[in-house]
Amino acid sequence: MARKLKLALIGLGRRGRSSHLPIYPKLKEVFEFVAVCDKDESTLRAVAEEYGVNAYSSVRDLVEGEDLDIVDVVVPGDAHHPICCYLAEAGINIIVETPVATTRPMTDMMIEAAARNGVKLEVAENYHRVAMARFQAKVIAADVIGEVGRIYRIFYEGGYHGMSMLRLLAGSPPKSILGITHVTPVVPIIDRMKRHHAQETCTTSFLEFENGAAATMIYSNVIHARSLGRKATGISQIDGTRGAIVDSTVYYTNPADYESGAAATAYAPQLSTIEWEGRQVLDRISLELPDRTITWQNPYAHLGIGENNGRGVDMADQLMSIANAVRNDTEPTYGVQEARLDQEMTLAASESALMNKQPLSFPLRSPSQAEERIHERFKETYGYAYTDIEPLLDVFYPRR
Repeated sequence: MARKLKLALIGLGRRGRSSHLPIYPKLKEVFEFVAVCDKDESTLRAVAEEYGVNAYSSVRDLVEGEDLDIVDVVVPGDAHHPICCYLAEAGINIIVETPVATTRPMTDMMIEAAARNGVKLEVAENYHRVAMARFQAKVIAADVIGEVGRIYRIFYEGGYHGMSMLRLLAGSPPKSILGITHVTPVVPIIDRMKRHHAQETCTTSFLEFENGAAATMIYSNVIHARSLGRKATGISQIDGTRGAIVDSTVYYTNPADYESGAAATAYAPQLSTIEWEGRQVLDRISLELPDRTITWQNPYAHLGIGENNGRGVDMADQLMSIANAVRNDTEPTYGVQEARLDQEMTLAASESALMNKQPLSFPLRSPSQAEERIHERFKETYGYAYTDIEPLLDVFYPRR
């Protein structure tokens, strides 16, 4: 039996506590959870006592005090590159929350530090790892709807999450992007995540991919906050050469009907569960078509992961990705290069908007105007250039 990997968590905010921590005990045969690190002393002590692990308020003290295999970094995005570069220089493998870093130069610092020290670096991009996304990927790969031509993701997600979904559904690297930003005032609000909003910034991105597919994504900060009635519904549609996927419903067209209206039949995927310690856990998602059955099997059902239609499958998949990469000396399943590309797509949308809605081709010039503004804002906010790793380790990074 393989040795358990010693795991620590940095960052005990909303996502660290609600999404990452609950999965650790269910993967106890893989990980030995040994420590937590956070600058909030009361939260730190409470979590350390609850899980029976060591507590550190300094990343330096954590690295000094523990013999770690992997650190799970769940802190605000501005803190990703200094913390991850420091961990990499200490020879510790890393899984870091999204976005990988705020800009590509920051990301490149992380990539170079990881390569220089021979450590694995995974990014916790979860949207394409949720159960229904995995199932839809199987449907597309099985050629049920033919080749993907257009994708619409409206009011579903934005930024790097949305870009990652669009790229993976298209099955191709991006070729060009057009970004449009529209800003309107809203009454001052504080959303459920304690973020302040006095305006709504709505972004529309139109992408073309190298394989000829195209995609449209529309999102805003107020939609993300689920405030002021926004995001009551969303539109997710994948148009293929022989059918479509609308939300979770698959529309399959019988070839015999191509020349007589090409009407499609709607097939809803069926979710099956198993009982695990008195709770229902998603076991599989199946689609019964006239000529075949497409099935996605939950690889973590036997561990009790996948309640509420698959909750937690994405987090388990991320953690197992970095564990397998470390154990087998392989690359993570998502990885920092793909994360960098998804962030580049996000930056390109902002850059296009800044350049008076000018379409841009990939790769984006570096550093872009959008990134230069981010670097300026970073130094104004924290008092150090983004390249000053040592002093940035001691900075407090509020959620933005």
